[in-house]
Amino acid sequence: MATETPGALLRRWFDEVWNGRDTAIVHQCLGPDSVLRNPGAEGGALRGPDGFLAFRDTLLRAFPDIALTVHEVVESGPMAAARWSARMTHTGPGLGIPPSGAPVTITGMTMARVENGKVVEAWDEWDQLKLSTACGLVAPAQAA
Repeated sequence: MATETPGALLRRWFDEVWNGRDTAIVHQCLGPDSVLRNPGAEGGALRGPDGFLAFRDTLLRAFPDIALTVHEVVESGPMAAARWSARMTHTGPGLGIPPSGAPVTITGMTMARVENGKVVEAWDEWDQLKLSTACGLVAPAQAA
């Protein structure tokens, strides 16, 4: 198989790792020493496939029906960026609070640097406030 472009790899990541729940693909797509900078991660970074899988498992426990849609991907050299949205329902205990049953849709962006066909570094930004408010972790702002 020819090496995927960074953009194709990023699309496959969302389709197979997140939507397909394929754990084996994580090890195929991430370098062993990869660093994934994720605002939802403890300390702000996930290290290697196992660090990512622990984070993903926590989210899947809280939101077992999570489904991501990639809206656009752009790439330049070894870099690719994706704009995406995720729809999910808080039906599990993964956030450390009782499930709220709240449906939520968030948006986010991911940028990844690829070397030798694997992501070696990535940055995620997503709407944690909307997610936290919908699930009851943060009280909604009061109108003045």
